[in-house]
Amino acid sequence: MDSTLTSVLAALSGSVIGASTPVLSNFVLQRSVAQRELTNREIAQREELYSEFIRQGTGCYAKALSQSLENIDEIVAMYALVNRIRLFASRSVLEAAEVFVKKLVATYGEKNMTIDQIKLVALEQHADPLNDFALKCRSELREVYERGSWKSK
Repeated sequence: MDSTLTSVLAALSGSVIGASTPVLSNFVLQRSVAQRELTNREIAQREELYSEFIRQGTGCYAKALSQSLENIDEIVAMYALVNRIRLFASRSVLEAAEVFVKKLVATYGEKNMTIDQIKLVALEQHADPLNDFALKCRSELREVYERGSWKSK
């Protein structure tokens, strides 16, 4: 090959590589930022829904211990939350939510407890009917975060 042709080809290939590098790095960077934003949004949505389920479930459960079921709206709202959880949660989180709602409905069917009885049960048995749900939610949120972070790639 002619040395002039070699020089021209080297200059052209250097120019092509030099021009395409910023475009490629920008593409990779934008993809990474978009993935992070999607992951953050997904985590925020799940945190909000799971927090709402825990907040409403705790109130319903406290009422179920001391009152009879007078208004079915609270149970309906809990089932609505379970169905919202069903849209995107893992199987373990969904099962924990369903187990809690079944326990809630069963608790409404039991004999009402006095405040002293509730206090005694809470102190002796460390009763937390939402503990399993909360732990599974925390585990799932960590998995979502790890899936979207640089560490897992």
